[in-house]
Amino acid sequence: MAPSFPKGTGSTDAERSDEIVAYAEMYPYPGGILLGAKRFFAYQIKHGDIVEIKNNKTDQITKEKYGESSGFVKRVIGLPGDTVEFRDGFVYRNGSLLDEPYIAKPRSTYGGDIISECEKVVIPSEDTLVLGDNRKASLDSRYDLGLIRISDIHYVLPYENQTEYRAVWRDSSEDSDLADTPALDSKEFVRLLNDKRKEKNLSSLKPDVNLARSSKIRGEAMITSNDFSIEATKSGESLKKSLSDANYKNITFAEVYSKGYYQASELIDNLFEFPNTTKLLLSEEYQDVGVDTAIGKINGCPSQVVVVHLGGYIPPNYTKDEIDSWYKLMNQLDEVLPSWENVLNADGVDKDKVNQIISLIKDRRDAAEKIYNRMKENEYLTDEERILLQEDTNKGKQLQSLISEMIH
Repeated sequence: MAPSFPKGTGSTDAERSDEIVAYAEMYPYPGGILLGAKRFFAYQIKHGDIVEIKNNKTDQITKEKYGESSGFVKRVIGLPGDTVEFRDGFVYRNGSLLDEPYIAKPRSTYGGDIISECEKVVIPSEDTLVLGDNRKASLDSRYDLGLIRISDIHYVLPYENQTEYRAVWRDSSEDSDLADTPALDSKEFVRLLNDKRKEKNLSSLKPDVNLARSSKIRGEAMITSNDFSIEATKSGESLKKSLSDANYKNITFAEVYSKGYYQASELIDNLFEFPNTTKLLLSEEYQDVGVDTAIGKINGCPSQVVVVHLGGYIPPNYTKDEIDSWYKLMNQLDEVLPSWENVLNADGVDKDKVNQIISLIKDRRDAAEKIYNRMKENEYLTDEERILLQEDTNKGKQLQSLISEMIH
């Protein structure tokens, strides 16, 4: 919840959440007095309140990211009956632009996976919409957290009790006049990403021109079609297709993206807020990286998406039995070939069938050698070699059938 609260010093989200609750002197919610089945003098959540929330979703997210479950501390933006919209970096509630001096940076609120840009969301009767104050690095209602049940709120710091924190808030009087948006420095992003990887003793990623090109292709398709799925059911420009269109060739690949305008450090903070993207960016499977942006309109408003593509090579690691089987096949075919070549010179034989047998033996021998050599070097088979491997079984059956006809 920076800038209102300093970032916690704890090593886990649970520890930092506890620090914030204690530091801010948050009150148990709903409070009041419980007499029998009725609660009297309970507090009513209001706009701008800071709340601590904990439910199955927060437990799932924090356990996946930190190995233990904990709550989230966020600010209440939407209450039951409100219509909330994120447009061009700003928040609109019931059609009015919000004055938000408490957020870390102006014009920094963009749509996410759950609530998109310029999508008007009406808050249901028992829910709230919550956001973090550091909008570019906050996992909140725009993303997996979704709308929050009021019953999942356990602590609250009322807006009117936040006076002491206003000293670190911004002057927001000119926020609505802002026109400039930060430009992403892709080289700086890769440098910061590699710094993160070095902290985990991982090798650095190498910038790849073709991967950057595929990121651009995917981003433009996402914006044009408002389709952010890997399968690209609307745009038809899937991750795999964009890599092919950009002429990037490798064995394994992945994609992460974020909607909005970011500086390099902001994008790093944003992506590492989410467990799934953190795992991908810190994976040992990838050696290459490409990043680019695409700008257009989604739901009628200006939007940008930043797309990061990762690529890498994982050796096939064939088993010894697999490799040996092709070597043995080569030797077996070498042994039988001279015998059938001698049969060709004999009298009273069906020379057409013998020639077919010899041709099949040579074809299988050549294919076996190519496949064996590739596997021996622990390299993936080429498209041609995969076809040869698939054809070998049928050719083996044809060979056995012809030999049986010759013998009988």
